[in-house]
Amino acid sequence: MANERVKLGLAALLGLAAFAGAGALAEKGPPPPSRPSWRVPAGNVHRGEAIAQTCLTCHGPDAPAARDLHPRPPKLYRQRASYIFFVLREYQQGVRHNDLMRGMAETLSEQDMRDVAAYFSQNFPDKPPRARTDLPGYRITSRECTWCHGETGIGELEGTPVLTGQDPEYLAHALAAYRSGERTDPTMRAEAKRIAPADDAALATYFSAHEWLERGQ
Repeated sequence: MANERVKLGLAALLGLAAFAGAGALAEKGPPPPSRPSWRVPAGNVHRGEAIAQTCLTCHGPDAPAARDLHPRPPKLYRQRASYIFFVLREYQQGVRHNDLMRGMAETLSEQDMRDVAAYFSQNFPDKPPRARTDLPGYRITSRECTWCHGETGIGELEGTPVLTGQDPEYLAHALAAYRSGERTDPTMRAEAKRIAPADDAALATYFSAHEWLERGQ
């Protein structure tokens, strides 16, 4: 009889534990969706080149569609593949807001995005350029930007954009957009608020003064 009581007690405790665990899971909700890989399956450069011809209407050298745009669309040649892949997904999902880019991204599969990223990210130089310590923006970037973007804007973190050689007007506009909330990345919003708007031009000029990103090959 005593053994039976012990068994019943243990069963009751286990049932309560299971019920509590289920309640905790219910409170937390379903797990967040997994993030797709930008690397697997590997991107196909040749297929990406064919898809990217549409992109070059705005992002290519002397792009006719970009002449009257301010800021100009960013340079993409030699950009980090992981950054291109995840930005395209953010446009597709409405995380980033641009009607033209969302319309373009909605036509792409995840493999299309990998292929486009592989095409634009090829021919990475072997080493970063020498930092232009003579420019006024160096002091600002070394204090605020180096941890993620490196001394000249390349950095090593996957998903982080290369800033080296980017259009200065585009960089200054991006900082202002993070500061205003138009761009919503929480890390960059916090950093942009730490930088005085009067310093945006010097910071953008510093990164753009180095050679890396290009409009054409």
